[in-house]
Amino acid sequence: MSRSSKEEQFAAALMARPLRGVEMAREYRFHPTRGWRFDFAWPALNLAVELDGRGRHQTVKGTRDDCEKLNAAVILGWRVLRYPATDIANVDEWVSEIHAAMYALREDDYVQSEPLPT
Repeated sequence: MSRSSKEEQFAAALMARPLRGVEMAREYRFHPTRGWRFDFAWPALNLAVELDGRGRHQTVKGTRDDCEKLNAAVILGWRVLRYPATDIANVDEWVSEIHAAMYALREDDYVQSEPLPT
């Protein structure tokens, strides 16, 4: 799979503020029989991020496909955060939200790399 420049910007922001204590995976295949992948995932926490680009996510079929994928993810125990790639300027806020989600999921053994947002 080719990665978009927005995904690369997002990855750079995540690496600049590392989420210590858990491994991040890119293009993570989460479903046992379908070829579905998350753009970014922390499998130990069942936490994933989808960066929605323009095009297929804006069509009726794309929306239906996204619903099917995300519903299957929830059934498998995943929590998925979604962000519009067109708003990449907000990436620092997104990383803070991901830190907050991780903290909520692993209060006991997640070592924060920064204070929680207020």
